[in-house]
Amino acid sequence: MALDADQTALLVRVTARASAAVFAASLVAAARRLADDDSVDARAARRADVAAFAGFLTAHTIHFASVLLLAAATGGENIRNAGGWIPTLAAAGAFYVSCGAVLRGKLRQAARWTTAGARRLDIATMAIVWLVFFQAYVLRLTQSRWFAALAIVLGASAAMFATSAAGRRKPQAARVML
Repeated sequence: MALDADQTALLVRVTARASAAVFAASLVAAARRLADDDSVDARAARRADVAAFAGFLTAHTIHFASVLLLAAATGGENIRNAGGWIPTLAAAGAFYVSCGAVLRGKLRQAARWTTAGARRLDIATMAIVWLVFFQAYVLRLTQSRWFAALAIVLGASAAMFATSAAGRRKPQAARVML
């Protein structure tokens, strides 16, 4: 069965939007884990944080597969228009390496980051991924209600994450010593 470029392009757009929504949920789960709230069960918050981020990685992998299907349907035109295969594959590789490091950090037992380096890596990676998604939707606010809704959801989830992360400047081990 030949791939229809229009249908595949629609699949790329739908999977990108789904991935953005799952990423926003991941930011909320991470914020909940970092929250300074005694009512939050630390183990449940950890599981939710890891599960939400793993869900994001799964959703974005499906999106990347859709992009490859579109490349097959268009003879690679979509990849050439995005700068070519080498930059595209390098960006995907960097995405997976950095997200793998974030996932490794999320698997920590502690509710908070245990080192300043882990905190910086997690926040920087989440900020970069957030920025890629956010600019894609905020720059097109007037084109679609979906774009506006996703921009708002992404903005709110980033604010929640940033607020929780800002209260966690010192690694947990350093706070215990105080």
